[in-house]
Amino acid sequence: MDSTGPSRTTSIALAFMAVIWISPFSWLILNAFNPLSTGQLEIPRAVGLDNFALAVSGNAGRQFINSMLIAAGTATLSVIVGISAAYPLSRLRIPGRNAFLWTLVLLRMLPSAGVLVPLYFAAQRSGLLNQLGVIIALTVLNLPFTLLLLKNFFDTVPIELEEAAYVEGASLFQIVTKIVLPMSRAGIAVVWFYSFTGAWNEFLLPLIFARVQDAFPMSVGLYAAFGQQGAINYGFLTAFSIIYAAPAVGVYFLLRRNMNTGFAGVGVKG
Repeated sequence: MDSTGPSRTTSIALAFMAVIWISPFSWLILNAFNPLSTGQLEIPRAVGLDNFALAVSGNAGRQFINSMLIAAGTATLSVIVGISAAYPLSRLRIPGRNAFLWTLVLLRMLPSAGVLVPLYFAAQRSGLLNQLGVIIALTVLNLPFTLLLLKNFFDTVPIELEEAAYVEGASLFQIVTKIVLPMSRAGIAVVWFYSFTGAWNEFLLPLIFARVQDAFPMSVGLYAAFGQQGAINYGFLTAFSIIYAAPAVGVYFLLRRNMNTGFAGVGVKG
């Protein structure tokens, strides 16, 4: 008997955990491809894409576009604002910088619901109770994390490279775009992904700020799909759930090379 192999008890425990983990996904996939779905975990008597066609058309399709606009807009704006503020924090000896960074840490711990009321009245006075208001509000809430992470990555870029480029006549814009940003792309990828997935999954802010059904994202649509008119269409709901999860998975695989480095906390290799 191989003493280094897993014991029978361990194998049974792992198999049991695998079944528990796989069961919800099996139920999701089997019902999504079953045009006659009843919500039961069973082999479908017919297979088709009717549920997916329903989940990407009409109001559901518009919700997908709204989610993409909010998530991509929030991620891009968070990165732009974060870079503009984090680079000076990394390079300049600003009085009170450490106190400011600790304040960011404390702000990051605040739940978004705790600042929802002031954000709502600020958006109301500014005429931003719409999707743009959602993007700006989510960007503001993301800023503490964005600033801290990007500053740490900018700190890893050797300042000697920037000084050498400056001596050669490069402008500040050229130094940032040609040296700092390419060497910090892992951190930028993590910030973009984190902001994208956070905005994609956000429910409360779009529900309160958007106010009209045509502007609601998929997170609100998923909630509504659980019981519109007192009945649940399981086929539509499962197909809608798969489509809802797909963009975050797709973005991860697009950025995974940089994100693996970013999540490991590695900026520039010496």
